Amino acid sequence: TRTYPSATRVDSSNYSPMSAWSAGCQLVAINLQTSDYAKRLNDGRFRENGGCGYVLKPPSISGAVDSPSQLFVIHLKVLAGYCLPKPRGEKRGECINPCVHVCLYDVDGGREIEINRQTDTVNNNGFNPIWNQMDDFKFKVQNPDVAMLQLSVWDKGVTDDFIASSSIPVSCIREGYRGVKLFDENHTRSGPFECASLLIDVKIKKGQDVKMW
Repeated sequence: TRTYPSATRVDSSNYSPMSAWSAGCQLVAINLQTSDYAKRLNDGRFRENGGCGYVLKPPSISGAVDSPSQLFVIHLKVLAGYCLPKPRGEKRGECINPCVHVCLYDVDGGREIEINRQTDTVNNNGFNPIWNQMDDFKFKVQNPDVAMLQLSVWDKGVTDDFIASSSIPVSCIREGYRGVKLFDENHTRSGPFECASLLIDVKIKKGQDVKMW
């Protein structure tokens, strides 16, 4: 089964690949010439298998198991950033005002779910911004085999400029303090993006643990 963008998308925009992945489509084509959230999701999905070009269907989609997915809640804090470059890796210009958008993309019963959270803005510091985030971002995951978590860094100003991002399959997320490598709009880590990263704190609650709060 193959899905692809409609011919009416004359601006080369993309559709969300989440529904197609959850339905078990073998080939989900997108417009790679457009750097948007869908392309970033696609890049993160295939990093799951080392970027070799394919990812095996999880048992819940291939039909190997019939049991429903376990209730899954992610508690996440964005703590700090390191060596965040200017938009497009520019060498000149003012110091950036970084802000991190954290978004969960999920599918439940054929309906796509998008949950957005955002940190405060740290002014004039792209080298080592620290976010004094008191409360966790909470994300309830309905379909852990398909869901993706996307962290993107933006330069806040008159217009918000994209800096870098990382998309991670929820099934690959681990608890604890984690360093998240960031990628530019072309999904590379070369030049000024080579050391760009975020420090996050992750806690995961499953099953009975979720009912405690």
